[in-house]
Amino acid sequence: MRFDIRLDGYIVNCDKDYENFMSEFIEWLESNGWGYAGMSLPVTDEEDIEAEIENMLKNEHYKKWGAFSLPDDDEEEEESE
Repeated sequence: MRFDIRLDGYIVNCDKDYENFMSEFIEWLESNGWGYAGMSLPVTDEEDIEAEIENMLKNEHYKKWGAFSLPDDDEEEEESE
C-alpha cells in the first residue's frame, strides 16, 4: 500500500544550517526509497517562529488535521538543573 504525507511546518531546534539539513533530509528520504515534492525555505532572522507556531496552533485547519510535536522547554530546564 502506498501512502502520501503532507508536511507543512517548521523544523525547530535544529543544530544544522539549511544546506546541511536539506542534504541529510534528502539522503534520509532516498535511503528509504521516498521522494519529496514541495518547497523548502531557510528561516530568516526577521521571522518570528514562535508567533508562526502559535498561529498554526490556533488555526482550525491545523487543529483538525495537524499533528504537533513541540519541544517542551520545561523538560530542558529540569534536565539542566
